[in-house]
Amino acid sequence: MTDYTLDSNTLSTIHRFYYKDAFPSFWNKFDDLVKSGRASSVSEVEAELTRHTGLVSAVQELKLLNQGFFSVPSPGEQEFIVQIFNVPHFRALISAKAIAKGTSVADPFLIAKVGAAISGCVVTEETRRPNAVSIPNVCDHFGIECINLQQLMEREGWRF
Repeated sequence: MTDYTLDSNTLSTIHRFYYKDAFPSFWNKFDDLVKSGRASSVSEVEAELTRHTGLVSAVQELKLLNQGFFSVPSPGEQEFIVQIFNVPHFRALISAKAIAKGTSVADPFLIAKVGAAISGCVVTEETRRPNAVSIPNVCDHFGIECINLQQLMEREGWRF
C-alpha cells in the first residue's frame, strides 16, 4: 500500500471541485485515506492553504480526520532539503517573490518527506516540463515517485 504526500494544489482541487454533496463516494474513500494516515501533507502546505480564505475550513476538516495530517519536517527531511538545494537549478523552488514576502514554500518539504522516508509518492497537479523547476522534475532527479490526483484514484482502484 502506497502512502501519499499531497501538494496544496491537489488539496485545493479536491476541496474546490469535488463537492461533498455531489461526490459522497469520493469523500468516503478520501477520508478513509486521511484517517488511516496513508494520505498526509506538510505544515508548509497547511500555511499555503490557510492563506486562501476559502480553504481554512478544509484544513480544519483534515486535522479533525487526522491530527497529524500536516507534519513538521523531521531531521531526516531537513537533511534531504539540503540535498535538494545542493543542486543549484533547484534553488529556484523558492521564488524571489516568496522570499520577499516571507511566505512559506511547500515544494521542497513535500519532496523531502517522501525522499527521506524512501517510500510513498508525492501527489501534485504540477506537470513535467523540460528544464523546469517543478515538483515532478525534482522528484525525477531524486528517483521519487510523483503522480497526480487522477493517478492516485486509478492506483487505489476508485470507480464512481
